[in-house]
Amino acid sequence: MKIVDRVFGYLLVLGALGHTIGTIVWLKPMSDLFVWSLGAALAGFVLGALNIVRAGRPGDRAVAAIATVGTAAWMFLALTFGISIHHVSDPRPLSHIIISLVLVLFGIRSLTMTPQPTPQAATTLR
Repeated sequence: MKIVDRVFGYLLVLGALGHTIGTIVWLKPMSDLFVWSLGAALAGFVLGALNIVRAGRPGDRAVAAIATVGTAAWMFLALTFGISIHHVSDPRPLSHIIISLVLVLFGIRSLTMTPQPTPQAATTLR
C-alpha cells in the first residue's frame, strides 16, 4: 500500500506541474491571475511532496496531520474550481479531486495507525 500511496503523491506533483505549464501557456505573464495560479501550483507541489514524505514515515503523526488537512483543503479548492466553471467533471478539477481524496484517505489511515517501533527507534530509547 505504501507504493500506491506514494504514486498518488507523485500524481499530485504531476498535477501541479500541469497547473504550472497551463499557467505559463494560457495566462498573461505577471497578471494577478498568473501570480495566484503559480502560487496554487506551488501549493500543489508542496502538498504532493508532503504526502510522499508522509507515506515513507508512517509513525510521524505531525507530517500526517499537516499533509491530510492540507490535501483536504486542496480537494475542496479543486471542487470549488469545478463548480465555478460549471463543470466539476472537467478533467482538471476532477483529477485533483480524485487524487486528493485518495491521499486524504491514506492520510487518515496514517493518523489512525498504531505506530510500530523501528529497530533504530528502539536502540535510541535505551
